[in-house]
Parts: sequence; structure tokens; C-alpha cells
Amino acid sequence: MSDIRRQWVSSVSNFSSQYDSTGWSAEQVIGPPKVYPKHGDIRGAWASGTKTNNEFIEVVFLEKVYPTEINIYETYNAGGTRKVEAKTDSGTWVTIYEAPKVEVIKASRIFKPPFIDANISINILKITIDCTSANTWVEIDAVELVGTIPNPGSFL
Repeated sequence: MSDIRRQWVSSVSNFSSQYDSTGWSAEQVIGPPKVYPKHGDIRGAWASGTKTNNEFIEVVFLEKVYPTEINIYETYNAGGTRKVEAKTDSGTWVTIYEAPKVEVIKASRIFKPPFIDANISINILKITIDCTSANTWVEIDAVELVGTIPNPGSFL
């Protein structure tokens, strides 16, 4: 029987840019949602400082898990998540989801990417967004990682 863990972002390790250092900073993705289910350009979600097709945020979770679900709380111009990568123990990035094309959804949503099963235990994700289709910001409020904990008796 597997032990399922649900966890929110505990820290941010890197990001491409941020709108400011307070209301729309990268740190806004830490913890549970603050904006969702509201939709709009609202303080409390991460907004990039520039609006390119390659903005990213790297988020860290406390426990390593074999992922079964990733929930990305998109609150402004949902549909802009372009890619999700997972960092392996060796420090390489493995793509676990890539959008065939980004959308512009004028509502907030919990995006559950249908990710590729890489069969790796992870606790760091890199989420890349594309702001060019919306021609403005794509904002992320929170990220939840759900998965099974690695067997304590196994070697990873």
C-alpha cells in the first residue's frame, strides 16, 4: 500500500523574472492558493517581469515523491503553462509535460497536466509559461505536488 503525500511549494529556487518583490513576486507561489478561485491580475500570484514565451519558476517541495498528480493554480490567462520539468537526483531536468500549444483562458483554473510517467522521485519542478499568446501576463497562484513516497528501504 502506497503512502500518498499532498504538498504545497515550500520554497522557490529560481525564476526567470518577477513583476515585483511583493505582490506578484515568485515567492507568492509558496503555500496554498491565495487568489484562486478568483480570476484576474490580482496581488498574491506570481507574475513574470517580462512577457516572453519562456518565463519560468522553479519550485521546491519538502518531500520527494513519485508524482501521481500536479495541480497548477492558474489565476490570470490560464492555459499559458507550456512545459513542466522535474529535477533528478543527478541535477538534470526531465520534461514530464509539454503543451502542444498554449491557450488563453479568461478564467482561473486548476491545471492538471497529463504528464509523462518518468518513474523518478522528485521534489523540484520547473514550470515554464508562455505570455505571448495572451499578449500579457500569465499568473500562477500555487502549485500542489501529489505522489507516493519512495520506499524507505530502497535505494534512489
